[in-house]
Amino acid sequence: MSTQEGADRGAEEREPVRKARYLRIKVVDTAKDGRPAVNIRVPIGVVKWGMKVAQAFSPDVKAANLDWDAITAVVEEGVPGEIVHVEDEAEHETVDVWVE
Repeated sequence: MSTQEGADRGAEEREPVRKARYLRIKVVDTAKDGRPAVNIRVPIGVVKWGMKVAQAFSPDVKAANLDWDAITAVVEEGVPGEIVHVEDEAEHETVDVWVE
């Protein structure tokens, strides 16, 4: 068996990478019982559309110091995983954003 045949067989045996289909946002109030105060699952297509609309029409979004191209690229890649994790100790909240 050639090296290429071995590489091809290895590629076939690996599980295909699933593209993420949803953006999940979870806000947990750690001062209470730790249950989510917000738990939203949004389809990726809606997220892409919403980011474009928000950038075009919202002065607050335009003024935010965010790399929208990088955020859009992460969402469009569709690789499942965490995008943002924020712990606000003063407000006793944890915010997690990921694609699944």
